Amino acid sequence: MIKRISIDKLRPNMYVSDLNCDWIPHHKLKREGRIPNDATIEQLKQRGIKEVYIDTDRGPDEADAVTLQEVEQQNQAKLNKAGAQNMDRAGSVSVEEELLKAHKLQNKAKSIMTGVLSDVKFGKPLEAEAFDDLADGMIDSVVRNHNALACLGRIRAKDNYLMEHSINLAVLMGIFAKSMKIDRDTMHQVMVGALLHDIGKIMVPDNILHKPGKLDDDEFARMKQHVVFSRDLLKNTPGIHPLTVDVAAQHHERIDGSGYPEGLMGCDICREGKMVAITDVYDAITADRCYHKGLPPTVALKKLLEWSGTHLEEGLVHTFIRSMGIYPVGSLVMMESGRLAVVIEASEKDQTRPIVKVIYHTRLKQYIPTEIVDLSKPISQDSIKSSVDPEKWRIKIADFLT
Repeated sequence: MIKRISIDKLRPNMYVSDLNCDWIPHHKLKREGRIPNDATIEQLKQRGIKEVYIDTDRGPDEADAVTLQEVEQQNQAKLNKAGAQNMDRAGSVSVEEELLKAHKLQNKAKSIMTGVLSDVKFGKPLEAEAFDDLADGMIDSVVRNHNALACLGRIRAKDNYLMEHSINLAVLMGIFAKSMKIDRDTMHQVMVGALLHDIGKIMVPDNILHKPGKLDDDEFARMKQHVVFSRDLLKNTPGIHPLTVDVAAQHHERIDGSGYPEGLMGCDICREGKMVAITDVYDAITADRCYHKGLPPTVALKKLLEWSGTHLEEGLVHTFIRSMGIYPVGSLVMMESGRLAVVIEASEKDQTRPIVKVIYHTRLKQYIPTEIVDLSKPISQDSIKSSVDPEKWRIKIADFLT
C-alpha cells in the first residue's frame, strides 16, 4: 500500500515510492528506492523535502500515515473548494478569433527569445526594448481572450523547453495577474520578468543543464546559480524595472525558506515572487522533459494544493486555480456520455462546465467527428465526469488545440 508520511517519520529500510518533490526544479533525484541510512534522510531534509510516499508492501509501515487514496480524496476536495468561486475571465473576442493573433505573437516571442539566448551566450548585451513590445502584445492578447495563448502553451517540444517554458510562464503570469485585477504597468513588469527569468541558464554548462540523469550535489549547486546569473544580468541591463528583477530573482524561493538562492521566507518574498513560484512549478510539472513525464493539468493543480502552505503561498495557489479553472485549457476529460473531450476555453459561469472539443468515444473505441460543446449552456445534455490522462488513450492533445 502507498502512504504519505512526514519526512520526520521516515526511517532506514522504508521503501520510498515517490519523493513528492517535483516542486524542486532540476532536482532529478532518484524517485524511488529503499532508504539505506539516516544520512540519506538528512540529505532529503536539506533539499527541503517535507513529505514522501512509501510503499508498505516493500518496506516498514507507519501506523498513522495517510493512504494514497485518502490523499487523492483530500486533494480533490481542496480542488473543488478552490474552484467553487468563479473569476471574471470574460474576453472581448472568441478564442477562435484570437488564435490567429496569438499564433503570430507566439512566433514573434520564439524569434526574439532565440535571438536573445544566442546573443547572451556570446556575451552581447541584453536589449530590453524588444521584451517591452512583446509583453505589451501578450497583455493585449490575454485581455482579449487568454484561452488562445493558453491553448498554444500546451503545444510543446521537449528540445525547446527553455524557450517555451519562458514564454508559457509569461502567459500564465498574465492570466494570473489579470484574474487579480493587477494594474497594467505591474502586469507588464511581471511578464517581462517571466520571459527573462531563466536567462541565466545560458551560463550553466550544457553538460549540467541537459544532463538526463541525476545531478550530484556539486552539479545541483551550479544549476541553482542560474538564478543569480539571471538576477545580476537584469540588474545591469538599462531599462529593466526592479520588479522585473525580483520576479527573476525569486522564482525559486519558497515560503518555508527551503528555496534558493537566498532561502527567503514568507514576508521576505514579494507578492509577484510568490506568484511566479506557483506558475513556474505548474508549467514545469506539466511539461514533458527528458527525465520527467508531464502531469495532466488537473493533476498538477492538485499537486500545487498538496505543496501549498509549506512551499507555496496557499491563498495565491487557490487564486491561480480559479484563474485557470479546475479543468485548465488543454485538459482531456471524460464525459458522462463516455466521450472524451479537450478543454479549449474556460466557462465564465461555472468552472465545472467549460467549452470543450469532443473528439473520441470510449465505448466505440474510435475517434468521432469533432464537435465544440459549451457545457454551461442548458442545451448541453452532457457533463464532465473526471479528468483523464491522455497517455491512457494514446491521444495527442496538441492535435486538437488549434
